[in-house]
Amino acid sequence: PRNERTARFVCAAALVDVSAGTEVVETGQCEGAIAEAPRGGKGFGYDPVFYLPDMGRTMAEITFEEKNARSHRGKALAALLPHIRRAFELPT
Repeated sequence: PRNERTARFVCAAALVDVSAGTEVVETGQCEGAIAEAPRGGKGFGYDPVFYLPDMGRTMAEITFEEKNARSHRGKALAALLPHIRRAFELPT
């Protein structure tokens, strides 16, 4: 049944600074559902069956820009970015 087809992509990204003795782990998630059939020609892996209910399309049907805006990897790395900037003393 549709209500039992929930799915999510999850990514964990870590930064370990050995000299400072610190470790930071950030996560990102993208919520969706399993489509009833594969759709779309973009992406790879599970993208054709990972359905985004709020968009009415699978990950393989959306543009690269749309995918980057919702990506579990992008969210995890965006959350880790301030820690990377601090560790390497980069400007914000």
